[in-house]
Amino acid sequence: MADTWDNVTIPEFNSLLQMDPYLKQYEKDFRRRYGLFEKRLLLLEEAEGGFDQFTRSYRTFGVNRMADNRLVLREWAPAAEALFLTGDFNGWDNFSHPYKKKEFGKWELCLPPKHDKSPAIEHNTKLKVVVHTKKGERLYRISPWAKYATQAEKQVIYDWVHWDPPQPYLHIHPRPKKPQSLRIYESHVGIASPDPKVASYTNFTINVLPRIKDLGYNCIQLMAVMEHAYYASFGYQVTSFFAASRYIIIFY
Repeated sequence: MADTWDNVTIPEFNSLLQMDPYLKQYEKDFRRRYGLFEKRLLLLEEAEGGFDQFTRSYRTFGVNRMADNRLVLREWAPAAEALFLTGDFNGWDNFSHPYKKKEFGKWELCLPPKHDKSPAIEHNTKLKVVVHTKKGERLYRISPWAKYATQAEKQVIYDWVHWDPPQPYLHIHPRPKKPQSLRIYESHVGIASPDPKVASYTNFTINVLPRIKDLGYNCIQLMAVMEHAYYASFGYQVTSFFAASRYIIIFY
C-alpha cells in the first residue's frame, strides 16, 4: 500500500515544499491523503455523475415535485434494511409507503398526485423517514435534504416540515456577473444589528448590504444560514444542511 501512495501525484506539490520545506517530513501522509481523495472523487464520478452533480444533490434527494405534481423521494441509507415514509399525509402510518432499494445505497419512493392533481403531500405538513436497521431497530429520522425543520418550544426533537408552496418564489433580479477577483465579506444576518435581538433579512438588506457594497466588496459569505441547534454557536452546529435557519426565518 505504501508504494501505491508513493506513486500519487499531487498538483503543484513541489512548489508547496519549496515555500515550506518543513512539510517535507509529512510528504507520505500528503500523498496518502490525496490518493484517498482521488479514490473518493472517482467513486462520485461513478455513482453521482461528478463532484458538481454531487453538490447539487438537493435537486434529486429529499422530496422533489415533478412537472406533473408527482413527488419523487430519495434517501441515501446503505446500511438500512428498509425505509418507509410517514407523516401527516398518511395519518402517521409507519408501513403504508415503503421506499424501493436502488444501487449505491439509495432508496426511492414515487407518489402520484391526488385525484385533483395536487401533490400527495401538502405544503407545510410534517414528515419522518422510518428506518428499519439490520439489528431490528425502528428509527424515526429527518431527511438530510429537508428544506425546513422546526423545533417546538422547550423540545429537543426537530420536526421535518415539507416545504413546497403552491406558488414557488420566482427570482425577479438577474444573476450577478462573475467578478474577475473576489473580495469576500463574511457576515451573520442575525447579529447584524446593535439591538439585543435576532436581526432580520429585511434589516440586513436595508442597513447592511449598502455598507458592504460601499466598502468595495463584491461577494458575501453568509454565516449561520443552515439550520443549527444552538444560536450562540454562530451556526457551526449544523443539523440540516439544506434547510434555512429558523432563527432568521421567524424574524424575516
